[in-house]
Amino acid sequence: MIIQESRIKTRSGARAITGHVLHGPKNEAIRMMAGSEWLLQDAMQEAKRENLTYGLRHIAFNPAEPMTDTQLAEFARRICHDFHADPEHMTLVIHQKDGSTHAHLILPEWQQNHILDSRFSWIRLEKLARLEEIRLGHALVAGRHDSAIAKALRKEGKYQEAELIDALVPEHPADKPRAAYTSQSHRMAERQGLDLPQLKHLVCSLWNQSGGLKSFRAALTEHGLTMREGNRADKRSGAHIIEDQDGKLIGSFTRLTKIRMAEFRTLLAEEQQQIAQKPETDIKSTRLPFRRITANFYDELPTPKASDAHPVTPKRPVIKRPKMKEWQRLLWLQRMADVDTPSTKPLLPEFPVYIISIDELRFHQKIKKDIADQQAILDQQPPEASWKPLDKEKTLAKWRRQLVPYQKQLRSNYDRYAVAKQEWRDAEKSRRHRMTGKAQKLEKIADTLLYDFLEVLRFVVEALFHVVGLRPEPPNPIRTVLNEKDQTTLEQFKENHDSEFSAMADTKKLTPWLDQRFESITQVRQKRIEQSIEEHKAQKNRACQEIERLSALLTMKQATQLHHQAAINQKFLGPPPSLPFSFL
Repeated sequence: MIIQESRIKTRSGARAITGHVLHGPKNEAIRMMAGSEWLLQDAMQEAKRENLTYGLRHIAFNPAEPMTDTQLAEFARRICHDFHADPEHMTLVIHQKDGSTHAHLILPEWQQNHILDSRFSWIRLEKLARLEEIRLGHALVAGRHDSAIAKALRKEGKYQEAELIDALVPEHPADKPRAAYTSQSHRMAERQGLDLPQLKHLVCSLWNQSGGLKSFRAALTEHGLTMREGNRADKRSGAHIIEDQDGKLIGSFTRLTKIRMAEFRTLLAEEQQQIAQKPETDIKSTRLPFRRITANFYDELPTPKASDAHPVTPKRPVIKRPKMKEWQRLLWLQRMADVDTPSTKPLLPEFPVYIISIDELRFHQKIKKDIADQQAILDQQPPEASWKPLDKEKTLAKWRRQLVPYQKQLRSNYDRYAVAKQEWRDAEKSRRHRMTGKAQKLEKIADTLLYDFLEVLRFVVEALFHVVGLRPEPPNPIRTVLNEKDQTTLEQFKENHDSEFSAMADTKKLTPWLDQRFESITQVRQKRIEQSIEEHKAQKNRACQEIERLSALLTMKQATQLHHQAAINQKFLGPPPSLPFSFL
């Protein structure tokens, strides 16, 4: 199913779209399933009142296999549901042309209380079309956004449909299908009296029959068409368009013929190179125009000078060959002497030649690869063993620097709570304050500040854990509204982390606490290293034994091969040299 979308601007009105959809002269039959012409005009008026740029959304879908009017209407309702449109305000028209049917769905952009959704509309329409094809059992039509559609279906849990659509994605992005022309250009061509589908078929057939750009241009000229470089050559270098004799645009060459832009640029370069090449001897290009004017024309010519009659021949530059080095000269003389050696005298190689079969070579290479794999297991170390040891002074200084703002915040909240608590105690001692209720108000204020202080304490302790590595995520933000359950939890939190609270409140206690934390980090890291070594100890022992076995097998094979080759060399080439030559 091919599905297309276009948005009709409000300033354009509804006359053009109604004339094409409701009164198309090329259609065999037009069936109005929903809506009316009046409804489209009213939607445009509402868009003008709401000051919208677009008034109507036109969606045309053409199935590759026959669909009934009921199936087309159901698919239109699915589109309305996906784009949050009211099906009661849609206009659905079915056209019958050349024995097949296609539908036109027109939706108003203003949906009574919101604008019609347009986010990723092309991808969503293709997704609906693919799902409809799967639901009806039609052949799937490849689109440009099949990869994104498959990804979205997997997120929705539709894995079977995603696999079917993912099979349509080509290996190269340049192979994605693309339209030769848009629906807007098709309508414009129809108003100009051009049949774009027929012209596209003509251009494709001419290109397939031609042997290159030169013959293709000639074939276009015979049919009243021309190909030239586009007007936007600065933005799209090499892009060519095809026009008729009146200058009416047919389309882009690459879109009409489905040729990649890189291949077309190569064809253009070859064409330019053929034009630039000229024959080496062109007599016409060297002959000068000459015409005799008078009878004694040759006598009137100026006499050449002596210097012109006998031009001085310039001396040829002396090319000095580079001086040959001594070892190069000796090597050259030795090679020349070897050339003169009689052919009956055999040329003995400097070293004996060892012959090894391809199977034995592959066997040795496999053994060497296995030894290298086992050696890699032996060389494997725990990840933290290669880490630099922690610098205690720098680490503690960094922790203190990060904890300073939290300490200030904790001290500030504690001071506010302490002042409020002292004011409440002083008011409790006064009889007048107790009778007027001021003491009770100060008590509520002190309780509120206490719970605020406990919340700040919770935040500061969590920040301390995060700084020293005991908490992976940052502390939770400070809450401004607390209930009774939160108050009980905060009091329990203070009792459980009294040591951390004391460390943050007193600088003298903070240093020993940080020292203890640093020592525990170092010990835990060392334990992890030792544990990793212990876990891989058995594996390394097996690797060591395997290396010894493979090395012994390789040595035994080499000794057997050397003994065999030594016998061959002694038989054909004489005694072996004093130093053995290894073929590995």
